[in-house]
Amino acid sequence: MSMNVNMALADTNLDLEEVEGLIRAGGTSGVGSGSGGTRSSRNSSHCDTLLAHVCAPKNRKRGMMIGFVGALLLLIIAANVGGGGADSGSTGSSTGSTGSSTTNSQVKEDVVWVDPEPDSTATTTTTTTTGGSKAGDVTTAAEIVIVEAQPEEAVKQPDTTSQVEEIKADDPVVDTPAADTTAVDADTADATADATADATADATTPAPEETTTTPPAPEEEKPKEKVTSKIPLMEPDMEAGPVPEDKRAALAEKYGGWHFWDGDEEMRPKGYMTDDQYPNHDIPGDKFPQDSWQTDAVYVNHYLNDADKLIDRAMEAIFTEYGHGKPLPPEEMAKRMKMFHWEKIDLATATEPPPEFSKRGGRDIGGWTSKRSFDGLVRRLLHAMITQDTFTVLLAGHSAAQGQGNHFRQSYAMQFHRLMKPIFARLGVKLITHNMAQGGLGTLQGGMGARHIYGQEIDLFLWDSGMTEGGAPHHVDLVLRQVLMSGNRVPLMWGGPFELLKLFHEEADADVGEWGNGYAGLPETTDEAQAETLPWAARNMKCSSERQDLCNENRYNSVCWINRTDGVRPAQGQRARPRGQVKWHPGWRPHQLQGRVLAFAVLEGLEVAVNTWMEGTMTGQPLDDDYWHVTEYYENIRSKIKNMNQTLGRCPEIAQEDQLPIRMCNTPMNGRTQYTPRADYEGASLNSIVKAAPNGWIPQNELELLYEGPDMHNPAFDVPEGHIDVLSIVMGRRRRRRRQRRLEAALPKVNHTIMDAVGVTQEEMPQPSSSSSLLRRKLDDEIVPGEGWNIAMEPQGLCDGKYDSVCNHETHEECFLLQHHDQRGAIVGCEWSGWLVMTLKALKEGLIVLKLHTWHVDSENQKTRRWQSVNGKRRLGEATTADAGESQEYFAGDLAYPEMDTTPPPHRQSRRKLMRSYSCPELPDSFAFDFAINGKITSLNSTEFIAKKKNLQRVVETLTLLDDPEFIKGDDEAQDVEVAVRMRGVNRTMFFGMSHIYWA
Repeated sequence: MSMNVNMALADTNLDLEEVEGLIRAGGTSGVGSGSGGTRSSRNSSHCDTLLAHVCAPKNRKRGMMIGFVGALLLLIIAANVGGGGADSGSTGSSTGSTGSSTTNSQVKEDVVWVDPEPDSTATTTTTTTTGGSKAGDVTTAAEIVIVEAQPEEAVKQPDTTSQVEEIKADDPVVDTPAADTTAVDADTADATADATADATADATTPAPEETTTTPPAPEEEKPKEKVTSKIPLMEPDMEAGPVPEDKRAALAEKYGGWHFWDGDEEMRPKGYMTDDQYPNHDIPGDKFPQDSWQTDAVYVNHYLNDADKLIDRAMEAIFTEYGHGKPLPPEEMAKRMKMFHWEKIDLATATEPPPEFSKRGGRDIGGWTSKRSFDGLVRRLLHAMITQDTFTVLLAGHSAAQGQGNHFRQSYAMQFHRLMKPIFARLGVKLITHNMAQGGLGTLQGGMGARHIYGQEIDLFLWDSGMTEGGAPHHVDLVLRQVLMSGNRVPLMWGGPFELLKLFHEEADADVGEWGNGYAGLPETTDEAQAETLPWAARNMKCSSERQDLCNENRYNSVCWINRTDGVRPAQGQRARPRGQVKWHPGWRPHQLQGRVLAFAVLEGLEVAVNTWMEGTMTGQPLDDDYWHVTEYYENIRSKIKNMNQTLGRCPEIAQEDQLPIRMCNTPMNGRTQYTPRADYEGASLNSIVKAAPNGWIPQNELELLYEGPDMHNPAFDVPEGHIDVLSIVMGRRRRRRRQRRLEAALPKVNHTIMDAVGVTQEEMPQPSSSSSLLRRKLDDEIVPGEGWNIAMEPQGLCDGKYDSVCNHETHEECFLLQHHDQRGAIVGCEWSGWLVMTLKALKEGLIVLKLHTWHVDSENQKTRRWQSVNGKRRLGEATTADAGESQEYFAGDLAYPEMDTTPPPHRQSRRKLMRSYSCPELPDSFAFDFAINGKITSLNSTEFIAKKKNLQRVVETLTLLDDPEFIKGDDEAQDVEVAVRMRGVNRTMFFGMSHIYWA
């Protein structure tokens, strides 16, 4: 066993915290700050001073006494250990008997002294003391490896050019720890010691006869990872501009930085918290391994200490950003606290929310919740920290919540993420934030399939759709219930009608709340000159009645295109400003403040979590299970939602006029969709459950990318000089270098299909032959997947609503830098498309609901453009091509929100552009809609179809295909069910799209 002690020669003061860290980590910069001064040259001034002090006349007697005691101790140690030389064999036996080593092994104690700022030219000399030379004996050795300066020409510097990353001139200079070219790692020390020992042995041993054998060339030693790699490094923000070194240093000096890391990380046990053994990673406290960090009191104390400072630093930075930085008089301190204050109300007695959240209230504080719900936030945060798991926040809402008119990353959900991601990363937690809001829609279409469309790991659910669903509380009730009972986790519920939040809190023990806008702490803007004196984040937000024009004219800060350095240019002309810049959509500053309000609430939860952890472990680690375990906590809420009396709440109203099955109020639903964003982009795709046609065809998204990520740096995200940059403050002093952005030239035209997601290539798909029976005409009642369906209106990219994902870079895009993920994708077809066949996994409750579009147009089903029959198979007497007459092109936007319309790719320049209608067209008498469940076909004529189809909300048309609790008999296991749909009797005059399917 080899023990290496790397001790930094810093200044003369080594505090107890640093000593403790060195001892715990075997001297390798263990737990603690590791900070301190350094000296630029090695000299003996300190030793001389120390000797002079000891040898002073007044200290001689004391020094002689200390020396006598020290000599006596050495004699006692020598007597116990035994002599060297010929007696070393007995020493080895004695050592072996104690269990500290085994025979034929060698124990070394290496003390490696490393100067933190060595000269660039240095070599290593080694002094070795050995206690014996008998072969096979256990030998002890004490080695001191000292770094000494040597003449420059005597040193061969290692070639590190291959390890240096190229940095763009406009990339930020980051504080990455410099490589220590003189640090001696353990392997180097051992190798040097072995070489010295061999040289000593050669001096006393006769030289063997010379041979012509050439020793094998030594393998090239791989560079060892530096100790500094253990320090948490922050990935640069995608929209962050360069931060000058002097500014970063000044911020660190004023606000502080993160100083904690784990020197024993490599020795920590791993894999002891698995869902198979402990659901939700709820490991009992007495089951933590002895060496796990959760049981290490020193580790946890330092971790919590730095976490507490980081949280305080972030809070103070937010206050300062809005002009409320310390020091402040008492009245200003009270004012700033109101800006982010959350009222704790008693929902058992409250009949309405706080006055700020009434219909006439300004919502200008932080928000409201209950004490029990806030404790639920703390529990979830503690769980994420102790398990080092993810913490997921998801927003569902309308166009204003989505951030229409602004860049996607300017929306408040993304502003929350941008600030909180580095904070959670310091705490060992991965923050995931999804902005799932959709323009011109509510949340019903996503919420009915929340388990898959929103995801199963949500910790905090934000509902913000009052503008589009304020008059449909029964739909909101259904959405909130599905979110609470469908996932692996049960999230906090922020947002929604007060009556529903109170119901879930009191009847199901759910954790609820509502956030405000924080306007209480904003200064008023009165004119242009006065605005320049206000903080950058706060100006032009709360304008005087006489100067509302200042708020209106400075609302947005967004652009559609910045010329790229790689020569890529859009084929489509770019808009001067993004669509959606209308009076009911807030600009970037309100979105940023809204994100700060949410961040401050979570920071307060983290602050209480850290203090709870500190106070709860004063008698020892780990923290008691009752503070942070969540499995029983989740199950209690989930079971109460499932078993809630159907007379409670507004959800039972969905059964009126047979809109939806009432069982959906208490039954967790599965869902798939072609809408974006999708939290699980591939897994939640409707196309992922589509059965391939006999020739291997699966509907494809045929849009083509102009380029793949990332975009040029956008100055809209920059903070002007002299104003507070909160992100730089919370990132701290150490950030990983931004790698050179690989701005690709125009990429080859690639069609991305769901085949990639399921691991099927075109070559692997079954191909028909001319003699195959698959080409024979099928009978009308045979259910064979059709070849004429394709995907329309779905953007290309990774459109999952997350901050770092890149979406909407198709060739026809008219505002590339907007990057919103919201689109109403669907699998579109007509009569010639044939059957669309889908496989629904694990159906048990006998529920199937289809959401469809009845308003698509011919340009959105190019697959069948020249077909005259089902699957394009020529029949006797039919023409081979269709009349390529004039076609039409439609906007894909909303009648209510014409500013948000986007134009689909032009297939023909001669097309006339019309405003899209979302109404179902008049159906001819020949129309028939067929659906089949496990091969059993049901046909609806035009009258029956209109009667069965329900218009739940704008652009939300549904058909309930199955509502039979006895479909799966008794205790039978859940089954995979095949569902198929098609149209007949309309040729290529009508085009339907399938956008969602829900089942249980």
